[in-house]
Parts: sequence; structure tokens; C-alpha cells
Amino acid sequence: MRCIQLFFDGACEPVNPGGIGAYGFAAFDEGREAYGEGGVVCFGERWCTNNYAEYAGLVKALEWALAGGFDCVSAFGDSQLVVRQMLGLYAVRAPNLKPLHERALELSRGFRRFSISWVPREENSRADYYSKRAYCDFLKSRPDLRERYARWLATERQLELLRRLGVEVECLTKAEASRLIKKALANRGGT
Repeated sequence: MRCIQLFFDGACEPVNPGGIGAYGFAAFDEGREAYGEGGVVCFGERWCTNNYAEYAGLVKALEWALAGGFDCVSAFGDSQLVVRQMLGLYAVRAPNLKPLHERALELSRGFRRFSISWVPREENSRADYYSKRAYCDFLKSRPDLRERYARWLATERQLELLRRLGVEVECLTKAEASRLIKKALANRGGT
């Protein structure tokens, strides 16, 4: 039996709902990363949420595993909502999530064995990386969206300060930039 571990994630940045919804997933075969992918699934719509992006990550991962001929899948995500809905512990009430939930259930039935579990965010770093990279690449390619979301994105002043502190980052929200500045200053002893 060919088995694979799938870690999925999603985010809606720089604002949720209505931001840029990006998914990511990473496939691990016997402890090594065999494949990773990210993409943008929505932007600007009220129904575009982090939960929508999380489900998209799960669906894309399951589609990839089925196409690859895997018989069994252990899926892991840091979204308690998605995991609990997939386990039947929570009802799916949001109309934007119902089609994705149904698709994920349909795909999961295509494997001889399927399980899904929640993991803490720290254990989902590769899937998070792919979703964030997809978001950032998309944002950088669309100056119109940088303008549209300017009030939530880090200011040039924040980004310059982070660069001077030796922190190279892109596509941050104002809140994330402030948190990183405080952390970097604390690590330098407040200088």
C-alpha cells in the first residue's frame, strides 16, 4: 500500500475576510518532503476567508495524492474548524465552505485508508510556507492589489526599520511588522 502524509494550510491576507486567499500543502513520504505547492484561490470577495483557503489546501492536496496513485493518506492541518468538520464533529454552515467540504469528503473516499488530524501551527510550517509564498508572489505581481490593501500592509517606514534590524521580510501586515520590530528590538536589548 502506498501511503503519504499531507500537511495543508491556508490564509487570507492581509485582511480576513476579503483579502487574498492562498493555500499550501506539503507531501511527506517516509519523513522527507516529496512535493509542495501553493496557489491563490480567491481575492477581494466577502466569501474569501482563511477557512475557504484552508479547505482549498486540503482539496488540492487530496487531488494531488489521488493523481499520484496513493492508497492511503494521513492529512494534517492547523485549522480546527476544517479538521472537525471533516470528522463530522462540526456542522458546515457557511455557504462558501459547503462545496469545498463536499469535494474533500468525496476525494477522501477515493483512498483505501484516510485519516485527518489537527496539528499545532509549528508542526505545519511547510504548508504555511507554500501558502505565504503564493500570497506574497501574487501580491507582488499585482500593484493594484497593493494599493487596494495598503491600509493593512506594513508601511515603508516599518519595512525599512526591519531591514536595518537585519530582518528581511515581504508582504507583512502592519500588525505583523510591529510584532517583528518589537521582537527584534527586544533581542538586541532595546537598542
